[in-house]
Amino acid sequence: MRSILLFLIVLTGCNYVDDKKDQETIADTSAAKNSYNIEADKKDTIALKQKLQAKKVEVVNEEPISKDFIQRAVISKSDSTVNVYQNIRADYRIFGYKSPDTNSKKLLLFSVFTNDVEGNPHNCAYGSYYYSGAMDNMRLKFVKKVGDFVEVALLKDNQSVSPMFLHHKWVEFDD
Repeated sequence: MRSILLFLIVLTGCNYVDDKKDQETIADTSAAKNSYNIEADKKDTIALKQKLQAKKVEVVNEEPISKDFIQRAVISKSDSTVNVYQNIRADYRIFGYKSPDTNSKKLLLFSVFTNDVEGNPHNCAYGSYYYSGAMDNMRLKFVKKVGDFVEVALLKDNQSVSPMFLHHKWVEFDD
């Protein structure tokens, strides 16, 4: 009976965890000694900072687009320029993609919504704008149709910088 009782005491003593301790510490290397010249079992109070914070990904709250008041990018038949006009009463969110796929990298954005433009929350390589006239020394030129997309060239100072693709539902040709 004594051996069972002793076993239970040892077992519960081994499972004791100090819940109040919330900082991990490093053992003291100065070899603190007590009055009998025996090394003490002290721990210092230097806290370890081992937790790394993950980069926070900001979720972009996209506002719904009214299908009754949609604005599209307009391609001029005379000179092939692509224009997105500023219209606060119309809804539009036009992305320029790296390849003809809506899951590919977003290179450029035109939107009427402030949440889409301010601070470039979609991380578009060439920026986010309310309209095409806001791009400094840059413009878009129509190249060709590619399936459900329209290929355009981004020109800066009349030099081609990058091809990109706009979904055809956001583009129309002028008359």
